[in-house]
Amino acid sequence: MPGYVKLITASDIPPGGVNNFMPVGPKEEIFCSGQILYAGQAVALVVADTQLHADEAARAVKVKYKDVKAPILTIDEAIQQKSFYDKPTDDVKEGNAEAAISSAEVKVAGHFSISDQYHFQMETQISIANPKEDCMEIYASTQWMDFTQQAVSKALGISNNKVDVHIRRLGGAYGSKITRNFQISAASALAAYVTKRPVRLMLNLNTNMEMVGRRFPYKAEYEVGVTKEGILQGVKITFYADFGASEGDSGVDVAMQAADNAYYCANWHMIPVAVKTNTPSTTACRSPGTLPGIFITENIMEHVAKALNMDPTKFKQLNLYKKDQVTPVGMPLKYCSLTSLYERLTASAEVQQRMEQIQTYNKVNRWKKRGLSVVPMKFGVVWAGGAYNVIVSIFNGDGTVGVQHGGIELGQGIDTKVIQVCAYSLGISMDKVTTKPVSIVPNANSITTGGSISSELNCKAVMECCEQLNQRIAPVRQKMKEPYTWEDLISKCYSEAVDLTARYYVYPHQDYAFQYNSYGVTCAEVSMDVLTGENQVDRVDILFDCGDSINPDIDIGQVEGAFVMGLGYCMLEKTKYDPVTGQNLTSGTWEYKPPTSKDIPIDFRIELLKDAPNPVGVLGSKASGEPPLCMSCSVLFAAKHAVEAARDEIGQDTYFELDSPATVDVLQTKCLVQPSQFVLKD
Repeated sequence: MPGYVKLITASDIPPGGVNNFMPVGPKEEIFCSGQILYAGQAVALVVADTQLHADEAARAVKVKYKDVKAPILTIDEAIQQKSFYDKPTDDVKEGNAEAAISSAEVKVAGHFSISDQYHFQMETQISIANPKEDCMEIYASTQWMDFTQQAVSKALGISNNKVDVHIRRLGGAYGSKITRNFQISAASALAAYVTKRPVRLMLNLNTNMEMVGRRFPYKAEYEVGVTKEGILQGVKITFYADFGASEGDSGVDVAMQAADNAYYCANWHMIPVAVKTNTPSTTACRSPGTLPGIFITENIMEHVAKALNMDPTKFKQLNLYKKDQVTPVGMPLKYCSLTSLYERLTASAEVQQRMEQIQTYNKVNRWKKRGLSVVPMKFGVVWAGGAYNVIVSIFNGDGTVGVQHGGIELGQGIDTKVIQVCAYSLGISMDKVTTKPVSIVPNANSITTGGSISSELNCKAVMECCEQLNQRIAPVRQKMKEPYTWEDLISKCYSEAVDLTARYYVYPHQDYAFQYNSYGVTCAEVSMDVLTGENQVDRVDILFDCGDSINPDIDIGQVEGAFVMGLGYCMLEKTKYDPVTGQNLTSGTWEYKPPTSKDIPIDFRIELLKDAPNPVGVLGSKASGEPPLCMSCSVLFAAKHAVEAARDEIGQDTYFELDSPATVDVLQTKCLVQPSQFVLKD
């Protein structure tokens, strides 16, 4: 075929190399060596002179299968067929949930399912491998440089110091490039090793969607005990998490740690179950554990409020955490602001008045309904294990500064914040500071960029580097005669042999499960067409505790983007598989629908809490990349209340499950529309 070079398979792995792209944990093959675990699994790599020729050659490859079995594609199918992995982590227990539920005045039980979500970044998985004289050079779209090096090293059977990894920036990631790029980088390196030529491997969108794992789907089964007045007594939740074809990545432990969300209860019991399906190995996706944990609990709160015939907004407020109460994971809430945030948001968003207006609107509109929901949030931020290597150098020629930090720019604004903090710490203007690409030697042993902590921890490390530099510069500064410039000062330091390069390795210690909590409250209002299920988000009010924001423009952008991404998760994005072959039927934008401009709330109001410095944060700040995502479920519950209004009009105002995503067809079906209802009124 035109331009064809070679077909790379598992048999091409050199002696000493391993057909496994995971540096730690369960094995995941670079190329299938025999047993196919899911439709879309990589069996080979076509190398050609152009992308077009490579794609044509790949389409010409024929793969024969034998001993084909029906795939397991859902959590329910896995439970039915007892397809489980070993228990992924310990239960979370506080008090005696079973006894509390048994003795409670009101008992509520149910289940709730959440689907997966594709990481719809602009740039798919990509890696460039270049065989050099003394190393394999990798330019990778990865969030984890350190483990990318190890994955390539392992595949080729060479030492770590013979693999150089460099990263300028990524075109989006959302967690998809933490562990999933290891396979792409290892495969490109293997192809470069075999052909002795540079190889660029980039997955097209369809292949990326079929081959690479997504956010974990969950099914929760729950029991709750509550007083008649609405005080939580006991909560028991079993979390069924779909791990897909491998158990390497997991977020179910964080889901359980976050499942109390904003609510105090003396008795909790949370049980994790890992199910095995014939789908790509699920992986981290923006707020991988906290998002489903909070979503599940918000559904529980809505269910219990319905059982009590109580306004969910009032029921939630009744059970909010207060200062100094202790969470199920043993963390005292020393700086809890939930009550004041809730009161402030419900007042500024005019929740009570709008609920009354919605009730009036729903009474006079048979086929159009509106709903409103309020969701509070407590988001735990984990610093433990967040290691980053940072170097700051001042150049004597003109006093400009170069920073090489261990975090990777994904579009979250880490480089901007690092430049700001460096300039602030040294007392110079931002235009004198620049960041350099992340590289394996100066930034060795840095952990993945993710978890909403990379910006603040790299800023912390930069501050430490600048403190070292300021201490070295101070004696020279004292000898300088006014007036003098920064450039004069640096030139004098250089002439006196002052070391103008500083390095710091940040590896924080934390006393509890989380370094601190971010708090927020969101109110969402949705209008819906009962006949079609079509809906729009009319208004969203968000009050978010970001501490003392280092850069409000960036943080508000993060709030907006996170919330809209979550809106897609709750309302739009649904993966479908062929039940016979297991093939992904939604591997493109014709079938899979991420949110677009028309899905953004029409009236989108975001406020960062003022005068609320974080006493245990960096310059008083808090994380902003993931927490707002966890309040996007307010849109689903607002839509559910609109459906409830439609059902109430036909005498069917009973509790019903509304799993995620609540797509238009699902919403329309839940409205219980029948032809007999189409009656003209006088």
